[in-house]
Amino acid sequence: MGVLVVDRAGAREALLEVVESVAGMLRPLADTAVPVPESDWTVGETANHLAMAGQLFVDLAGGATRPHGDRTRESVAAANAELLARDPERRADLLADALVSSTRAFLDVVPTRPPSQMVMTPAGQMDMDTLVTYALSHTMQHGCAIARALHKPLPVTKEYVNLVMPFLTVGMENFVLKEKTKDLTASFLLRLRGGPKLAVTFDKGRMTIDAEPPRRVDCHISADPVALYLVAMGLKKQWGPIATGKLMTWGTKPWLALQFVGLFAAP
Repeated sequence: MGVLVVDRAGAREALLEVVESVAGMLRPLADTAVPVPESDWTVGETANHLAMAGQLFVDLAGGATRPHGDRTRESVAAANAELLARDPERRADLLADALVSSTRAFLDVVPTRPPSQMVMTPAGQMDMDTLVTYALSHTMQHGCAIARALHKPLPVTKEYVNLVMPFLTVGMENFVLKEKTKDLTASFLLRLRGGPKLAVTFDKGRMTIDAEPPRRVDCHISADPVALYLVAMGLKKQWGPIATGKLMTWGTKPWLALQFVGLFAAP
């Protein structure tokens, strides 16, 4: 179990809602060759990736071992590119149907497994409950990219972000950039407005995550959940949310907040 408790029912419901929202954006499209902003992928490639990821989650929940890179950004990107090259399907309605069906299959398998059963995923090891929040975060992340390309509302809410925090906590542990933190000694307290808080402490390369800070906090961060998620996933720069008060900081070393998201690779 991680620092945060998974809301099982909430995460399941949110995953279905996000998947249906993304599928609804895709189905009317006659052409999926629309480029995704700040990405090398088109809408069709992103949708294909989501559909294949849906099947990956089914397999992982069922106990299969599916190697997919070695958790570095470069290796995961190479694995994604290889899978996309193998599957040329880009028809929107078929990809939408595949995404919905695989997600429903995944959510049918999960209750048959112990919640504490550990699963090795492309984002590291996690229990079955956290795997659902991983699926939610992954679908939300790429769904937001598709929505931006199609000029549609982003399929993300503060409630959804609060639900994915158990996975993001695991992601922080597995995707911390050691070359950036090896000499860092600092204590952060991250508060999501209307949601959980996390104490993240660095001691010369060793990171710990707790519900409460183990010592005096150097940098407090108060974050609007949606703004934080979009910045953390590389979907938005941090300067706009800072200017509008959606990301605020204080403490003895408030300037450390500018570095915080950059201490981790996006999972």
